[in-house]
Amino acid sequence: MYREIGFLILMLLIGSFPRPARGLDREDVRPWWIMTELGEGQLQLKSDQVTGKSKATFAFGVAGGHSLGKQVRIGLAANGWLRQAYNLDNPMVGESVSNATVVVDAFPIRKVPFFLRGGTGGAFYQDNRPSGSRGSGWCWTAGAGYEIRFMQGFGLAPTVVYSAGNLGDVQNIGTVRTGRRYSALEFKLGILWHIGRPKQGSPPGGPARVMGPMPAGRPSVGVSRGL
Repeated sequence: MYREIGFLILMLLIGSFPRPARGLDREDVRPWWIMTELGEGQLQLKSDQVTGKSKATFAFGVAGGHSLGKQVRIGLAANGWLRQAYNLDNPMVGESVSNATVVVDAFPIRKVPFFLRGGTGGAFYQDNRPSGSRGSGWCWTAGAGYEIRFMQGFGLAPTVVYSAGNLGDVQNIGTVRTGRRYSALEFKLGILWHIGRPKQGSPPGGPARVMGPMPAGRPSVGVSRGL
């Protein structure tokens, strides 16, 4: 199923790419942004002793931050990949990988809402099964997306993101795993909000010139002095 989702997102990216950025050339950028993402990814867990196979997983993410003009924005992002569903009635099930990163989105092409994303932060692993373990380490992420605006301050953003990082070592009785790490390729569709009052730009031709008061006793142009 992930192939179909990835193909759909790629078609949206390619089909929408030539159009001008409605939000970037006809609407002033708002100072704050929030995004929630849902999709599917391929998650692979490895260690120095074992190389696991890629597994299709449910992917979820949230992000938000501040826009530094029309070409760059920064923020915090949190993403998760579920390998086994958790159960409140059974605390011994559930397995997932998640991360929390500082991200930077750059819009390399003026007036086109295509963006590149890069970031780094921490990765976390949790396995509640009796033979499971927990771990953490550093991670990095890189990807791309395209904003599709429907109205001022609201739109969709299909994204393709790759993430990888370390998850620490495990040395339990009967279980030794060193150099644990993960990699994930995900295809997600985000809902994007731009919040706050946009900065008002200068009118065409530069800022308006302000005329000062005319000196006292000087007649205005076009008015006869004899009147």
